[in-house]
Amino acid sequence: MLFTLGKLIVKGYGLLLAMAVGGLVFANLFGLIAFFVLAQEWVSDRLQASGGTESVLWWMHCGWFVGAGLALFGTVTQNQKIKKRSFQVSVDHEDEPETPAPKKWKKKRRTKPSGILSSIGVFSLFGGFLGLMLGGSLLLFWFSLTYSPFAPAGWASSVSVEQRQEPGSGQTKSMMTTNHPVAFYLFGTPIVLGITAGALAGGIGAAMGKVEDIE
Repeated sequence: MLFTLGKLIVKGYGLLLAMAVGGLVFANLFGLIAFFVLAQEWVSDRLQASGGTESVLWWMHCGWFVGAGLALFGTVTQNQKIKKRSFQVSVDHEDEPETPAPKKWKKKRRTKPSGILSSIGVFSLFGGFLGLMLGGSLLLFWFSLTYSPFAPAGWASSVSVEQRQEPGSGQTKSMMTTNHPVAFYLFGTPIVLGITAGALAGGIGAAMGKVEDIE
């Protein structure tokens, strides 16, 4: 039951992440196209005369919807193909006669109780890594949301694209940056919680003798 629920949560989170990436990519693509089109003299003159200053943002919102929709359609279609393939494989295996699997002799490993400090260090690193992955995905969600029409006022204006030079290569790379506190908390909070939870789990587990090291 818990495994099935966890599997559904992972699939749902992966679907939302794919939609966020698709929306972010297509929002930037549509915004770039709109910027070059609206930069033409005959278009910019009309915009200045009519006072239309949010045309690029409107195109970015349209791009976000297109990218999120394409990601949703592609993910659902891919999952349906995988289900069909797994069903065909299971049917083929049912038709084949069952043969007894050879027994495998497992070699016993010698273990010893882990030290509290070493266990805390290992579990803290693992928890911090999981928190980093979660924080990075939440930050990606936030950047994608800023390009959507659902973003609160002030989020989009806090995002900027900067050209930064990669150390040692001399090449410049475009990077999205922001100074908004919500983005900072979304990225930093899972890391802190992961390190703290890992340290507690490692310390308590080692103190109770539940954590062992392989000799």
